[in-house]
Amino acid sequence: MEEEKIERLRVRILQCPICMDEYKDPRILTCHHSVCMGCLEDFIRSSSSTGRVFRCPSCRAEVCVPRGGVKDFPPNFYINCIQDEIGAKPYFGICDICNKDWLVSQYRCVECDLDICRFCVHEHRLFKEHTSRKPNIIRIETGNTSLPLASKRTCEHHPDETLQLYCCTCSIPVCITCVCDFHKKHETLPLVKKLNSAAKQLQSEHDQIQADLIQVNKTLSDLDNLEATMNTNSDEVITEIRHQARSIILAIDKMAEARVQQVVEYKNKINPDVHAYKKELKHFSDILQKGGTFLEDIQEGDVSLELVDAFQKYKTGVDVTRKSVCNKEIYQKYFSFRPGKSVERFGFYGVHFGYCHTDHSSAVFLADSSKRRKVRDICKLVLEKITLGRLVSLLMVCFVLIGIFKLAWTFVNNDFEQFPLETFVGLIFIIYILTAAIFAYRKSSIKVVEIRK
Repeated sequence: MEEEKIERLRVRILQCPICMDEYKDPRILTCHHSVCMGCLEDFIRSSSSTGRVFRCPSCRAEVCVPRGGVKDFPPNFYINCIQDEIGAKPYFGICDICNKDWLVSQYRCVECDLDICRFCVHEHRLFKEHTSRKPNIIRIETGNTSLPLASKRTCEHHPDETLQLYCCTCSIPVCITCVCDFHKKHETLPLVKKLNSAAKQLQSEHDQIQADLIQVNKTLSDLDNLEATMNTNSDEVITEIRHQARSIILAIDKMAEARVQQVVEYKNKINPDVHAYKKELKHFSDILQKGGTFLEDIQEGDVSLELVDAFQKYKTGVDVTRKSVCNKEIYQKYFSFRPGKSVERFGFYGVHFGYCHTDHSSAVFLADSSKRRKVRDICKLVLEKITLGRLVSLLMVCFVLIGIFKLAWTFVNNDFEQFPLETFVGLIFIIYILTAAIFAYRKSSIKVVEIRK
């Protein structure tokens, strides 16, 4: 009967609201609730952005940290005296996830308010959604609760036996009875040795994640520079267009605004692709950061089958995300404004305002070195460079050169007096027509405005 009263006293008075263990150096808050000194420091560090104001974990009242820090909260001598009288008792809680009564919880998630064993904590860290970037999981001091087990699993075929061996042939953990029954000629090794090998593999995975994280962050920086360059280029072109527009009359200013809108439309079409890819890369960076933090926090003795399975599930998600962000081709458009000229003749004011020239290119981010650009992509790039105007100009020049070459050949191989006059006049006429066509094409964008003097 006396022991029951003492146990109720421990639960009602001597239990910390954060770690759910007996108080260790209890400190009194301004709301008159008590918290362990160590738990209070961890709680303020994880829940307060400034480190000066936090909410009491019992009543949610706002509490200000003294100027001297957490150590200036007064000790609760009343609780210390009670502990001295009845003696301290270590905390032995059951995991709230697996509910194994023989497995002592050694961790506590402050956000989820859960006691977690050392096997379930790995999957909780990797896959549970937390409000903070890093899960606020604290270690509970449970006294002498060291367990020699490498896993909490038992054999599926023999529930009374634990998994102590690993079959390399089947890539599964097995018990001793299964080795004798189903895996006689298979290659097996102790489970502890397999876990040691898995620990080395996890270290290499951690190195790979860190390398991927560095590459992703560098690509994000390159994309920021690319976006800034395109925005600066577009702004410079807009400035040139408006400067040219201010030097002529209102009608030309309207033409300038039309070209400005063209540049702005191109700019608005380019930026969403870059923003979407940056968003995917930031999501990939968060996944890699989460895995890297998880592997950094692994302590000696944490490696278990649950950890390996959880990380394999995480790695599968990373590979799927990597396929979506690698070899990403971003099409780029750079603008250049080519101003025209204005001419005043016979009461008319002719203006060639100019035109915007667009250069197309593309860049591949997070490219796989084993892949090469296909011939189809190269042909596509060449076809983008060929425009109808350039093709027509090239054909006209070819016709002129052919006519001149034929005329020169006739002069060389025939006497000028025997040269047919009709042929000579025809060649001159062809040259004149082609030359006029070229100038007419070049001046097709000229707007003529009559100015009354």
